[in-house]
Amino acid sequence: MKTYENNRTTYLEELSGSDFEIADHQPDIIGWEIVDNLGNEIGEVEDLIFDSNARKVRYIVASLDLDEEIEAPDAIDDRLVLIPIGIVELDEDDDEVIIPEVSAAFLYSLPLYTSGKIISPAEELAVRYAFLGASSLPDADAVVYEEHPEGFYTHGHFDDARFNRRITGSGGESN
Repeated sequence: MKTYENNRTTYLEELSGSDFEIADHQPDIIGWEIVDNLGNEIGEVEDLIFDSNARKVRYIVASLDLDEEIEAPDAIDDRLVLIPIGIVELDEDDDEVIIPEVSAAFLYSLPLYTSGKIISPAEELAVRYAFLGASSLPDADAVVYEEHPEGFYTHGHFDDARFNRRITGSGGESN
């Protein structure tokens, strides 16, 4: 029997439901506001999804509350979505997670995340394609997807350099 240990997504876990903790040198961003590049609040960090095998954070679980930013049906108010950590910046002075290149309306197009559910490779791929845009979508016949190809997490969406860069002060200067 062939195993896919390097590609299985059951290594992805919610931080809150695990025995793991945030490393001493990293900020605990759970509960921080999520804002766009103009400072508009668009949600809150509900949890972090980390890869227990690689011991790296892969996603932020965002609770979106955009009813004031865009006209959204009540049915999708306060929805949970996954945001790859490589597209956010942290402002430790204001306890904010900044998503500089994404609109509030776009975040509503992300697939819903269900807390406690195992994240499949297909779900991760759907999140990736949402951020990459429609032009990057494969043909429907090519979307038989049971495992990640080698190097899936080497994509810029999982580059933690931006996530680990700190912004200080209201001027948005980086450290």
